[in-house]
Amino acid sequence: MKALLLASMLLALTGGAEAWGGFYHGYRYSLPGDWLWPSQSKMEWFKKTVGGDVYLKGDDGYLPYTFSTRTNTPKPAMMVYPNCIRDIQKTLRFARWHNMRISVLSTGHHMDVRNIADNAVHIVMYNFNEKQIIDVGDEKHIKVGPGQPFADISKHVQEATNEEWAIATGGDSTVGPYGWTTGGGHGYLSRLHGLGVDHVVSMRVVLTNGRVVTASEHSHKELFRSLRGSGGSAYGITVSMTIRLHPTPKKVTTFLGAFIPQSATEYDTVMQSYHNFLSGATKYAGGYYLTMGMIPGKPVFMITFCYGDDCDRHISKVSSLPNCIPGLLPGNCQQNNTNNYYTLLNSITPGAGGPQYSVSTSVTADKTYDLIKATTAWVTKDETYPMTKFCTQTSLLGGEMKNLDVDGDDTSVAPAMRNTEIQLTCVGTWAETATVDQREQMVADMDQWGEDVVRPFGTGWVYWNEPQHNFPENDWKERYWGSMDNYNRLLRSKRRYDPLMQLRM
Repeated sequence: MKALLLASMLLALTGGAEAWGGFYHGYRYSLPGDWLWPSQSKMEWFKKTVGGDVYLKGDDGYLPYTFSTRTNTPKPAMMVYPNCIRDIQKTLRFARWHNMRISVLSTGHHMDVRNIADNAVHIVMYNFNEKQIIDVGDEKHIKVGPGQPFADISKHVQEATNEEWAIATGGDSTVGPYGWTTGGGHGYLSRLHGLGVDHVVSMRVVLTNGRVVTASEHSHKELFRSLRGSGGSAYGITVSMTIRLHPTPKKVTTFLGAFIPQSATEYDTVMQSYHNFLSGATKYAGGYYLTMGMIPGKPVFMITFCYGDDCDRHISKVSSLPNCIPGLLPGNCQQNNTNNYYTLLNSITPGAGGPQYSVSTSVTADKTYDLIKATTAWVTKDETYPMTKFCTQTSLLGGEMKNLDVDGDDTSVAPAMRNTEIQLTCVGTWAETATVDQREQMVADMDQWGEDVVRPFGTGWVYWNEPQHNFPENDWKERYWGSMDNYNRLLRSKRRYDPLMQLRM
């Protein structure tokens, strides 16, 4: 067995013949038919050694999942649902013996199919769903497992603290704590308290050699920094996270509006009012602004919220707009005041998966209008294939997060994620019946449009959790992580903690 492991290591670390396996960023992984690839009998033996469920191709429970189905769902060699850390260690050891690539899925909410890979050992963390409130002096923390959505965690915090405390979450209740946090994480509390990475106290991680470590400000500090912002399971498999809770906002004002402007002037009025609202209460307000093109008769939707006693004045900048259309959405055109933050949080509608692709960047408020105007030509363009297109301004950046980790020593998010106010994401969706050629053409068109139209108005930064996947200039390292210095620092951490590059990155 030691000889087999040594051969696997040598094959991965040297420029061995490509016939021995798959080639990925300079590293080799075994494929079916290679001499290191496990036989069917070895896979069946492995299934018996793990306490959790294991499914091979052809088994009834073999159901690979991806949130976005813009491409065919990858088909791992096996799917492992570990019950405990020991199961993970056994799985990692089996993958090392056979030089197999590893992919990890926490809740599965990723927009670009980066949490699953063909012919990989696919580890699904659904059984790691711990929730434990911890009192730390005047603070409260919560220890959570990565395999559960924020909807379940928030409900637990709401009930366990009698609505006195809240956890910072994503803008979609199906998002999970691991992927959201490691990508940076913005949501309804981020302008008030910072990004998701700013709330993490510690993470317990199983490294690919089987060792279990706790990453925090006091232990494995560089690993902790890498995990907080670089995205995905690139360094190890996180089995739990301890996250700082925050006192619940006591007064919340919201407004949901749907407008159908009949002229360019009306579009200008709606958008300018939205930005006046945001600029008046940057730290305490936020929202979403969705458009399908600045064309008369095309609807505009906005969701706005504000915390504190001075919110009526700010919200009135949008709630007083004329031509709001009652009935287009439930509760439309109504300003609501509540003393319960969870009323806002529990109103979030889960996002829908399916065939889709995103192009995104962050922008400053002064450039947003020109960018939205520029997107109109794309949104309203008739394509030769069936495609629905829309763009959303996610106004959840800025605020307090600009004041945290200014020098980038504690977290690895790109500076543009902290230092701008708005993330613009444009999405293309299409029917499941779209052909492979059509899907490839749609993605290529969106990539090029993102470079030609979106990038000149924005910072160039791309949110790892809602990413553009292909970059014509091949500058993805700077686009995701802000600079080559940051990328190279993360790569050093990757090589230290996953030297065989087993984990899907």
